[in-house]
Amino acid sequence: SSGINAEYGDAQVYEIKYQSRPQKVGFHPFEPLIYVMDNVFCSLVEYEPKPGLHHRFECCKSRGVAKDAILLNDHKCPFLCVINSDAEVYVWRSFENPDMCSLASTFKASVEMSKQSHILMNYAEFSSNLLISGQLKRIVSWNLARETRCTDIQTHTDSPLTSFSSLVNSKGSSSGESLLLAGFQDGECRLFDLRTSSHNQVVRKFGVGLRSKSSPVVSVHIKPNNDNKIIYAASNSGEMCIWDLRKTKTEVAEFSPGPRYQPQHHSALEVFSSNLTTVAFHNYAPVMACGSRDQGIRIWNTWGDRLNDIRNYEGIMGQKIVPSVSLEFHPFEYKLVSAGQDHCVTVYAKSTDPISKI
Repeated sequence: SSGINAEYGDAQVYEIKYQSRPQKVGFHPFEPLIYVMDNVFCSLVEYEPKPGLHHRFECCKSRGVAKDAILLNDHKCPFLCVINSDAEVYVWRSFENPDMCSLASTFKASVEMSKQSHILMNYAEFSSNLLISGQLKRIVSWNLARETRCTDIQTHTDSPLTSFSSLVNSKGSSSGESLLLAGFQDGECRLFDLRTSSHNQVVRKFGVGLRSKSSPVVSVHIKPNNDNKIIYAASNSGEMCIWDLRKTKTEVAEFSPGPRYQPQHHSALEVFSSNLTTVAFHNYAPVMACGSRDQGIRIWNTWGDRLNDIRNYEGIMGQKIVPSVSLEFHPFEYKLVSAGQDHCVTVYAKSTDPISKI
Protein backbone atom coordinates (compact mmCIF):
# COMPACT_ATOMS: atom_id res chain seq x y z
CA SER A 1 0.00 0.00 0.00
CA SER A 2 1.25 3.46 -0.84
CA GLY A 3 -0.44 5.16 2.08
CA ILE A 4 -2.30 7.50 -0.23
CA ASN A 5 -5.78 8.17 1.05
CA ALA A 6 -7.28 11.13 -0.77
CA GLU A 7 -8.59 12.16 -4.14
CA TYR A 8 -5.64 14.07 -5.58
CA GLY A 9 -2.64 12.01 -6.60
CA ASP A 10 -4.04 8.71 -5.38
CA ALA A 11 -2.94 6.68 -8.45
CA GLN A 12 0.64 6.07 -9.49
CA VAL A 13 0.46 6.21 -13.26
CA TYR A 14 4.10 5.60 -14.12
CA GLU A 15 7.53 5.30 -12.54
CA ILE A 16 11.01 5.18 -14.05
CA LYS A 17 14.47 4.84 -12.53
CA TYR A 18 16.54 7.55 -14.23
CA GLN A 19 20.21 6.91 -14.97
CA SER A 20 21.44 10.03 -13.15
CA ARG A 21 20.04 12.42 -10.57
CA PRO A 22 17.33 14.62 -12.12
CA GLN A 23 17.59 18.39 -11.74
CA LYS A 24 14.15 19.32 -13.09
CA VAL A 25 11.04 17.49 -14.28
CA GLY A 26 7.86 18.66 -15.96
CA PHE A 27 5.02 17.77 -18.31
CA HIS A 28 4.55 18.43 -22.00
CA PRO A 29 1.22 20.30 -22.15
CA PHE A 30 -0.33 18.34 -25.04
CA GLU A 31 1.53 15.04 -25.37
CA PRO A 32 1.68 12.19 -22.79
CA LEU A 33 5.34 13.03 -22.14
CA ILE A 34 7.43 14.24 -19.23
CA TYR A 35 10.82 15.88 -19.59
CA VAL A 36 13.59 14.92 -17.18
CA MET A 37 16.68 17.12 -17.10
CA ASP A 38 19.98 16.16 -15.49
CA ASN A 39 23.29 18.02 -15.59
CA VAL A 40 23.78 17.55 -19.33
CA PHE A 41 20.89 15.75 -21.02
CA CYS A 42 17.13 16.16 -21.29
CA SER A 43 15.06 13.00 -21.70
CA LEU A 44 11.49 12.84 -22.99
CA VAL A 45 9.65 9.93 -21.37
CA GLU A 46 6.23 8.66 -22.44
CA TYR A 47 4.04 7.67 -19.47
CA GLU A 48 0.96 6.49 -21.44
CA PRO A 49 -0.24 4.56 -23.40
CA LYS A 50 3.14 2.90 -24.10
CA PRO A 51 5.46 3.91 -21.25
CA GLY A 52 9.14 4.20 -21.95
CA LEU A 53 11.94 6.47 -23.08
CA HIS A 54 10.87 8.54 -26.09
CA HIS A 55 14.20 10.20 -26.86
CA ARG A 56 16.95 12.26 -25.24
CA PHE A 57 19.21 15.06 -26.37
CA GLU A 58 22.06 17.18 -25.04
CA CYS A 59 20.32 20.29 -23.75
CA CYS A 60 23.49 22.30 -23.00
CA LYS A 61 26.08 22.56 -25.76
CA SER A 62 28.95 23.56 -23.46
CA ARG A 63 30.84 22.42 -20.37
CA GLY A 64 28.39 24.17 -18.07
CA VAL A 65 26.02 22.16 -15.88
CA ALA A 66 22.28 22.56 -16.50
CA LYS A 67 20.64 24.44 -13.61
CA ASP A 68 17.01 25.16 -14.52
CA ALA A 69 14.44 24.48 -17.24
CA ILE A 70 11.03 26.00 -17.96
CA LEU A 71 8.40 25.78 -20.68
CA LEU A 72 7.67 28.81 -22.86
CA ASN A 73 4.27 29.32 -24.53
CA ASP A 74 2.87 26.18 -22.94
CA HIS A 75 -0.67 27.06 -24.11
CA LYS A 76 0.00 26.59 -27.85
CA CYS A 77 3.48 25.88 -29.25
CA PRO A 78 5.78 25.02 -26.33
CA PHE A 79 9.52 25.65 -26.28
CA LEU A 80 11.92 24.24 -23.69
CA CYS A 81 14.25 26.84 -22.19
CA VAL A 82 17.36 25.63 -20.33
CA ILE A 83 20.06 27.61 -18.50
CA ASN A 84 23.42 26.25 -17.35
CA SER A 85 25.99 27.25 -14.72
CA ASP A 86 27.74 29.54 -17.23
CA ALA A 87 24.47 31.53 -17.57
CA GLU A 88 24.06 30.34 -21.15
CA VAL A 89 20.43 30.06 -22.24
CA TYR A 90 19.27 27.45 -24.78
CA VAL A 91 15.76 27.59 -26.30
CA TRP A 92 14.68 24.33 -27.96
CA ARG A 93 11.80 24.03 -30.45
CA SER A 94 9.88 20.80 -31.17
CA PHE A 95 11.75 19.19 -28.29
CA GLU A 96 9.13 16.43 -28.09
CA ASN A 97 9.95 15.23 -31.63
CA PRO A 98 13.32 13.44 -32.07
CA ASP A 99 13.37 14.24 -35.81
CA MET A 100 12.52 17.94 -35.51
CA CYS A 101 14.15 18.92 -32.20
CA SER A 102 16.40 21.90 -32.90
CA LEU A 103 17.97 24.89 -31.21
CA ALA A 104 15.84 28.01 -31.77
CA SER A 105 18.03 30.49 -29.90
CA THR A 106 21.00 30.67 -27.55
CA PHE A 107 22.65 33.56 -25.72
CA LYS A 108 24.63 34.38 -22.60
CA ALA A 109 22.37 35.98 -20.03
CA SER A 110 25.04 37.74 -18.00
CA VAL A 111 28.81 37.56 -17.65
CA GLU A 112 28.51 38.14 -13.89
CA MET A 113 26.43 34.98 -13.48
CA SER A 114 29.09 32.60 -14.79
CA LYS A 115 30.02 29.64 -12.56
CA GLN A 116 27.23 30.31 -10.08
CA SER A 117 25.83 27.40 -8.12
CA HIS A 118 22.29 28.79 -8.04
CA ILE A 119 20.45 30.17 -11.11
CA LEU A 120 16.67 30.46 -11.60
CA MET A 121 14.41 31.46 -14.49
CA ASN A 122 10.86 32.75 -14.85
CA TYR A 123 8.96 33.64 -18.03
CA ALA A 124 6.66 36.64 -18.33
CA GLU A 125 4.54 35.52 -21.26
CA PHE A 126 2.64 38.74 -21.98
CA SER A 127 5.85 40.73 -22.49
CA SER A 128 7.98 37.77 -23.76
CA ASN A 129 10.57 38.58 -21.12
CA LEU A 130 12.77 35.88 -19.63
CA LEU A 131 13.73 36.75 -16.04
CA ILE A 132 16.97 35.28 -14.66
CA SER A 133 18.52 35.63 -11.22
CA GLY A 134 20.31 33.81 -8.43
CA GLN A 135 23.18 35.13 -6.36
CA LEU A 136 23.20 38.60 -7.92
CA LYS A 137 21.60 41.74 -6.45
CA ARG A 138 19.39 42.11 -9.49
CA ILE A 139 17.09 40.22 -11.84
CA VAL A 140 18.30 40.10 -15.43
CA SER A 141 15.56 40.53 -18.05
CA TRP A 142 15.80 39.38 -21.69
CA ASN A 143 13.17 39.95 -24.34
CA LEU A 144 13.01 36.69 -26.29
CA ALA A 145 10.99 38.12 -29.16
CA ARG A 146 13.67 40.74 -29.94
CA GLU A 147 16.58 38.77 -28.40
CA THR A 148 17.77 41.84 -26.55
CA ARG A 149 18.56 42.53 -22.91
CA CYS A 150 16.12 44.80 -21.10
CA THR A 151 16.56 46.94 -18.00
CA ASP A 152 17.60 44.91 -14.97
CA ILE A 153 15.37 44.79 -11.90
CA GLN A 154 17.26 45.75 -8.72
CA THR A 155 16.39 43.57 -5.70
CA HIS A 156 17.83 46.01 -3.11
CA THR A 157 19.05 43.19 -0.89
CA ASP A 158 22.30 41.26 -0.46
CA SER A 159 20.44 37.99 0.06
CA PRO A 160 20.37 35.54 -2.90
CA LEU A 161 17.05 35.05 -4.68
CA THR A 162 15.55 31.57 -4.20
CA SER A 163 12.19 31.77 -6.05
CA PHE A 164 10.10 34.19 -8.07
CA SER A 165 6.77 34.35 -9.88
CA SER A 166 5.18 36.92 -12.17
CA LEU A 167 1.49 37.80 -12.50
CA VAL A 168 0.28 36.63 -15.92
CA ASN A 169 -2.84 38.55 -16.94
CA SER A 170 -5.00 37.82 -19.94
CA LYS A 171 -4.18 39.24 -23.35
CA GLY A 172 -7.07 41.63 -23.05
CA SER A 173 -5.64 43.22 -19.92
CA SER A 174 -3.83 46.49 -20.38
CA SER A 175 -1.57 45.96 -17.38
CA GLY A 176 0.18 42.82 -18.63
CA GLU A 177 2.64 41.42 -16.09
CA SER A 178 2.78 44.32 -13.68
CA LEU A 179 3.70 42.39 -10.51
CA LEU A 180 6.70 40.25 -9.70
CA LEU A 181 6.98 38.32 -6.44
CA ALA A 182 10.42 37.16 -5.28
CA GLY A 183 11.57 35.11 -2.28
CA PHE A 184 15.05 35.29 -0.79
CA GLN A 185 17.50 33.29 1.29
CA ASP A 186 16.96 35.47 4.37
CA GLY A 187 13.27 34.52 4.60
CA GLU A 188 11.87 37.71 3.09
CA CYS A 189 9.54 38.15 0.10
CA ARG A 190 9.53 41.31 -1.99
CA LEU A 191 6.80 42.45 -4.35
CA PHE A 192 7.91 44.47 -7.38
CA ASP A 193 5.68 46.74 -9.45
CA LEU A 194 7.25 46.75 -12.90
CA ARG A 195 5.28 49.84 -13.95
CA THR A 196 7.26 52.08 -11.61
CA SER A 197 10.67 53.61 -12.25
CA SER A 198 13.63 51.24 -12.40
CA HIS A 199 15.35 52.92 -9.43
CA ASN A 200 13.21 51.23 -6.78
CA GLN A 201 10.38 48.95 -7.88
CA VAL A 202 9.88 47.27 -4.49
CA VAL A 203 6.39 48.14 -3.25
CA ARG A 204 5.94 45.61 -0.42
CA LYS A 205 8.01 43.38 1.84
CA PHE A 206 6.78 40.27 3.62
CA GLY A 207 8.40 38.08 6.25
CA VAL A 208 7.69 34.40 5.60
CA GLY A 209 7.39 32.05 8.55
CA LEU A 210 5.90 32.52 11.98
CA ARG A 211 8.30 30.20 13.82
CA SER A 212 11.51 31.17 12.03
CA LYS A 213 11.71 34.57 10.34
CA SER A 214 15.10 33.80 8.77
CA SER A 215 14.21 30.45 7.20
CA PRO A 216 14.93 30.52 3.43
CA VAL A 217 11.99 30.91 1.07
CA VAL A 218 11.50 27.72 -0.96
CA SER A 219 8.75 28.86 -3.34
CA VAL A 220 6.49 31.81 -4.13
CA HIS A 221 3.51 31.83 -6.47
CA ILE A 222 0.98 34.14 -8.10
CA LYS A 223 -1.71 32.33 -10.07
CA PRO A 224 -2.43 33.36 -13.69
CA ASN A 225 -5.29 35.89 -14.07
CA ASN A 226 -5.15 36.41 -10.31
CA ASP A 227 -8.29 38.49 -9.92
CA ASN A 228 -8.44 38.02 -6.15
CA LYS A 229 -4.77 39.07 -5.77
CA ILE A 230 -3.84 36.18 -3.47
CA ILE A 231 -0.15 35.26 -3.26
CA TYR A 232 1.56 32.25 -1.69
CA ALA A 233 4.99 31.75 -0.13
CA ALA A 234 6.55 28.68 1.50
CA SER A 235 9.66 28.59 3.69
CA ASN A 236 12.16 25.86 4.50
CA SER A 237 10.78 25.71 8.05
CA GLY A 238 7.65 24.02 6.66
CA GLU A 239 5.28 26.98 6.77
CA MET A 240 3.03 28.27 3.98
CA CYS A 241 1.87 31.89 4.18
CA ILE A 242 -0.94 33.46 2.16
CA TRP A 243 -1.46 37.18 1.58
CA ASP A 244 -4.21 39.30 0.10
CA LEU A 245 -2.67 42.10 -1.98
CA ARG A 246 -5.85 44.17 -1.71
CA LYS A 247 -5.02 44.90 1.91
CA THR A 248 -2.94 48.01 2.51
CA LYS A 249 -0.94 46.54 5.39
CA THR A 250 1.78 43.94 5.04
CA GLU A 251 0.62 41.50 7.71
CA VAL A 252 -0.55 38.03 6.80
CA ALA A 253 -4.03 38.23 5.30
CA GLU A 254 -7.05 37.03 7.24
CA PHE A 255 -9.98 35.65 5.29
CA SER A 256 -13.55 35.85 6.50
CA PRO A 257 -15.83 32.86 5.94
CA GLY A 258 -18.13 33.09 2.93
CA PRO A 259 -21.20 31.10 1.87
CA ARG A 260 -21.16 27.35 2.28
CA TYR A 261 -19.80 26.66 -1.18
CA GLN A 262 -16.88 29.04 -0.64
CA PRO A 263 -13.83 27.76 1.25
CA GLN A 264 -12.38 29.29 4.38
CA HIS A 265 -8.79 30.40 3.78
CA HIS A 266 -6.09 30.03 6.38
CA SER A 267 -3.60 32.90 6.59
CA ALA A 268 -0.76 30.54 7.53
CA LEU A 269 -0.48 26.78 7.75
CA GLU A 270 2.18 24.27 8.67
CA VAL A 271 2.57 21.97 5.68
CA PHE A 272 5.51 20.17 7.33
CA SER A 273 7.17 20.39 10.72
CA SER A 274 10.50 21.26 9.04
CA ASN A 275 12.79 20.62 6.07
CA LEU A 276 10.47 21.69 3.26
CA THR A 277 12.45 21.26 0.03
CA THR A 278 10.12 21.58 -2.96
CA VAL A 279 6.70 23.10 -3.68
CA ALA A 280 4.51 22.98 -6.79
CA PHE A 281 1.34 25.00 -7.44
CA HIS A 282 -1.26 24.16 -10.06
CA ASN A 283 -1.91 27.15 -12.29
CA TYR A 284 -5.67 26.61 -12.52
CA ALA A 285 -6.76 24.02 -9.95
CA PRO A 286 -6.77 25.00 -6.24
CA VAL A 287 -4.12 22.45 -5.25
CA MET A 288 -0.45 22.51 -4.27
CA ALA A 289 2.11 19.78 -3.55
CA CYS A 290 4.87 20.04 -0.94
CA GLY A 291 7.92 17.78 -0.64
CA SER A 292 9.99 17.34 2.50
CA ARG A 293 13.43 15.93 3.16
CA ASP A 294 12.10 13.28 5.54
CA GLN A 295 8.29 13.29 5.43
CA GLY A 296 7.38 12.43 1.85
CA ILE A 297 4.95 14.49 -0.24
CA ARG A 298 1.75 16.18 0.92
CA ILE A 299 -0.98 17.66 -1.25
CA TRP A 300 -3.12 20.56 -0.01
CA ASN A 301 -5.79 22.77 -1.46
CA THR A 302 -4.95 26.45 -1.54
CA TRP A 303 -7.24 27.35 1.37
CA GLY A 304 -5.41 25.07 3.77
CA ASP A 305 -7.12 21.66 3.75
CA ARG A 306 -4.81 18.66 3.67
CA LEU A 307 -5.94 16.39 0.83
CA ASN A 308 -3.33 13.70 0.56
CA ASP A 309 -0.15 12.12 1.91
CA ILE A 310 2.33 10.13 -0.16
CA ARG A 311 4.14 8.22 2.56
CA ASN A 312 6.63 5.39 2.82
CA TYR A 313 5.44 2.09 1.43
CA GLU A 314 4.83 -0.63 3.99
CA GLY A 315 6.58 -3.99 3.90
CA ILE A 316 10.16 -5.05 3.30
CA MET A 317 9.62 -5.14 -0.48
CA GLY A 318 8.11 -1.67 -0.70
CA GLN A 319 9.64 1.51 -2.04
CA LYS A 320 10.84 4.11 0.43
CA ILE A 321 9.97 7.75 -0.19
CA VAL A 322 13.14 9.84 -0.44
CA PRO A 323 13.60 13.64 -0.52
CA SER A 324 12.06 15.26 -3.60
CA VAL A 325 14.33 17.38 -5.75
CA SER A 326 11.60 18.54 -8.15
CA LEU A 327 7.78 18.63 -8.20
CA GLU A 328 5.62 19.86 -11.06
CA PHE A 329 1.92 19.83 -11.93
CA HIS A 330 0.61 19.34 -15.44
CA PRO A 331 -0.32 22.76 -16.92
CA PHE A 332 -3.93 21.74 -17.63
CA GLU A 333 -4.63 18.31 -16.09
CA TYR A 334 -4.81 16.73 -12.63
CA LYS A 335 -1.36 15.16 -12.75
CA LEU A 336 1.77 15.51 -10.68
CA VAL A 337 5.33 14.42 -11.46
CA SER A 338 7.97 13.97 -8.76
CA ALA A 339 11.72 13.37 -8.97
CA GLY A 340 13.62 12.04 -5.94
CA GLN A 341 17.22 11.86 -4.85
CA ASP A 342 17.14 8.11 -5.58
CA HIS A 343 16.77 8.98 -9.32
CA CYS A 344 13.16 7.75 -9.40
CA VAL A 345 10.67 9.83 -11.41
CA THR A 346 6.98 9.16 -10.66
CA VAL A 347 3.75 10.41 -12.26
CA TYR A 348 0.61 10.60 -10.08
CA ALA A 349 -3.00 11.25 -11.11
CA LYS A 350 -6.58 10.82 -9.90
CA SER A 351 -7.46 7.14 -9.89
CA THR A 352 -11.06 7.83 -10.96
CA ASP A 353 -10.04 9.61 -14.12
CA PRO A 354 -6.24 9.88 -14.51
CA ILE A 355 -6.41 11.71 -17.83
CA SER A 356 -9.28 14.08 -17.09
CA LYS A 357 -8.70 17.70 -18.02
CA ILE A 358 -9.70 20.72 -16.01
